Amino acid sequence: MISQDFLQNIPIFEKLSPADFEVLVKLWKPRKLRKSGVLFRYGETGTSMVVIEEGTIEISVPIENEKKEMQISVLHEGEFVGELALIDGLPRTATARALESSRVHEMKRDDFVQFLLERPAVAISMMSEMGKRLRATNELVQSLASKNVNEEIEERLTFGERLADKIAEFGGSWTFITGFMLLLGLWMLVNSLQLWFRPFDEFPFIFLNLMLSCLAALQAPIIMMSQNRAQKKDRLKAELDYQVNLKSELMIQQLHVKFDELRANEIHDIHAAIDARIRALLNNPEGVRNSGRSQP
Repeated sequence: MISQDFLQNIPIFEKLSPADFEVLVKLWKPRKLRKSGVLFRYGETGTSMVVIEEGTIEISVPIENEKKEMQISVLHEGEFVGELALIDGLPRTATARALESSRVHEMKRDDFVQFLLERPAVAISMMSEMGKRLRATNELVQSLASKNVNEEIEERLTFGERLADKIAEFGGSWTFITGFMLLLGLWMLVNSLQLWFRPFDEFPFIFLNLMLSCLAALQAPIIMMSQNRAQKKDRLKAELDYQVNLKSELMIQQLHVKFDELRANEIHDIHAAIDARIRALLNNPEGVRNSGRSQP
């Protein structure tokens, strides 16, 4: 039997009283899944909620005319899935499959509905919690495609990382090359003329070589730091691109569903109109023939 402490970690149940928990724990039935075992499939009627006691469950949705599946999340111990099925009982919106041998607990919708009918206050509390979760999900989905990659990267950089990027950017510019060549030429010219003062760095310009060595020693790791951050930027860009593409695919799937519903409704209306016309013909054949004769 599932423990009360385990259920208390589930957000939609955390505000229940001890007396309610005593009844709730009796509604759950244990279930074992082998690796690759299917907990439920996309499109099946939702009749239960499941919490994971041990193992890993993959949540995926069909793509490309349901020939392939795209993973949208992975659930671990203590997490749950199917809570919406307890409320609406509509078809599943995803497929749940075990990635390893797993042990879960399942609660049927009928048992849960009876539990809520006897405790209206609990129903209101759970609806409030589920509303918060749904609102947070909507805000997350709305934000996925509105992120600016460059702004997101800039927000994550520290002052030292920004400084290193600026130094690396300046060190690879024509401004740096031109200024550096002018400085070298002026340095060697001043220390070679020996007209008005004694040279402070005579040939072979040992002090100049020391400064150049220090500059190269400092600039090399700074450039490497910037290059490492460039790789992190690429990974972040790829992650944000994936999120945007994921949202786009989900929106396209929603459009397909809405289009299919619209087409089904139109077909239903056409069939209803045809049926009505046929019934009219069967009920009043004389009137139909007379109306046909009156036509020119």
